[in-house]
Amino acid sequence: MDSEGGCYNCMKYLLFVFNLLFWLSGAALLGVGIWVIVAQQSFITLVGDNPLFITGAYILIGVGAFVFFVGFLGCCGAIKESKCMLILFFILLLLIFAAEIVAAVLAFMFRAKSEQVLSDMMNKTLQEDYKGPKAQDPTSAAWNYVQIIFGCCGTKGYSDWLTSDWVTNQGQGTRMNFPSSCCVRDKLTLDNLPKNETACYLNPDDPMYMNSGGCFEKMKSEFQQKILIIAIVGIAIAAVMILGMVFSICMVRNMEEKEV
Repeated sequence: MDSEGGCYNCMKYLLFVFNLLFWLSGAALLGVGIWVIVAQQSFITLVGDNPLFITGAYILIGVGAFVFFVGFLGCCGAIKESKCMLILFFILLLLIFAAEIVAAVLAFMFRAKSEQVLSDMMNKTLQEDYKGPKAQDPTSAAWNYVQIIFGCCGTKGYSDWLTSDWVTNQGQGTRMNFPSSCCVRDKLTLDNLPKNETACYLNPDDPMYMNSGGCFEKMKSEFQQKILIIAIVGIAIAAVMILGMVFSICMVRNMEEKEV
């Protein structure tokens, strides 16, 4: 009997520990979602009114908050030994696990299409909404910020700017084929001047003076690193969920046996 009681208590506290990890993983997803919305505001501005990226970030926040709640529910169910809470916890875990699998499959299936949509939206804001290197509107400021911080130019390259409304509407005497934010800086800071702006405009193919590569690929590379973190967190959550479901069912069965 003492052995059975010891196993039951061990299971109870293991379930609590796994739920604590699950609760923390929910907090991590919540944090990543908030980071995407707050820290990557410039990228959100560049994709214009496309809901794909923004909706994905808010879904991440919603899932993180829900996982956070379910983890808390599991912790309470384990400590209070509530059969009702544990059964509800199991059902919610099963739903989250199924949703995670569906989301992973859909993300893999539509990855290429999503990237193309985001690239097209970036180019649309470049072509139609950019006002100039010193303009203070959100789109212009975002493009200047991104090109300086990421050391890039245009969506796919500096030639994207040649057909933009900003370039074609300039007067002949002051024509610039791309913003000065495309030019290399000694330090990647917003207030630092280009290394050699004259050489940058005369030799746009020279990586010594001109930012090489488009912004979409460089930003995608940055986000892929964060997506890798999300994937690792997702796998960890899946492992914790499976263990949580097993322990919760075992604990409920032991409670039912005690009642008999």
